[in-house]
Amino acid sequence: MTSNCFFFNRIDLQSPYIFLEGEEHHHLSHVSRIKPKEKVWLFDGQGKSYLAIVEEIRKEKTKLFIIEEKIRKKAKTKITLAQALIKLKNMEFIIQKSTELGVTTFLPVTTNRSMVKIEGKIENRLKRWKKIAREAVKQCRSSWIPYISLPFSLEELIKKKEAERKFLLCENRGEYLRDILLKNVKSQRKKSPSSVLILVGPEGGWTKEEEEYILSHGFEAISLGKNILRAETAALCSLALISHFWNL
Repeated sequence: MTSNCFFFNRIDLQSPYIFLEGEEHHHLSHVSRIKPKEKVWLFDGQGKSYLAIVEEIRKEKTKLFIIEEKIRKKAKTKITLAQALIKLKNMEFIIQKSTELGVTTFLPVTTNRSMVKIEGKIENRLKRWKKIAREAVKQCRSSWIPYISLPFSLEELIKKKEAERKFLLCENRGEYLRDILLKNVKSQRKKSPSSVLILVGPEGGWTKEEEEYILSHGFEAISLGKNILRAETAALCSLALISHFWNL
């Protein structure tokens, strides 16, 4: 199996051919230095991937012939990660790793203690976040690119976003996430929820008022243990547990 994987837009599919243009064409021809007759994997970010043979590499696009199609089912539990804005480098790390862990939707959230302001730069920042997610999908071969939104205020998130289970990661209260997941596994009658939203705070944590506000709107307080974790550690730890128990 080839290790090379490239993203293409559905409009570039002219079965049994796919045409790569722009950045992906450049990456294939000039960075990976793929040659005609070599095999590569292509994915559309919506659950479909294709094994294809490079037929022709032109100046501005690559022509490929499809020899195999694979369809990856959607996750049983749709996972939304609502992450309070933190330092941009750490935010990018969370987007990369949460994509590998199967997050469906990524929602940046502004809070009272958010240390990062991205007004005026949001379009460029969003473009970079989407690119990071796309590259992570290539790496883990998931075929599904998560939806990444513009930042929400905490109030907008609470009012607009619904899920079957809604978790708030807390430092000093809440049931262990481990125990919640084990209860589900041990009960033969219970099924994994169709959707779950995980809300993770900023570096400075939630204010008391924010925490009470969130919990009064249908969120369950959950804990990852006695240690105080960094925001990015907490986010990825919770995602890994939920993905393991509810999406394998």
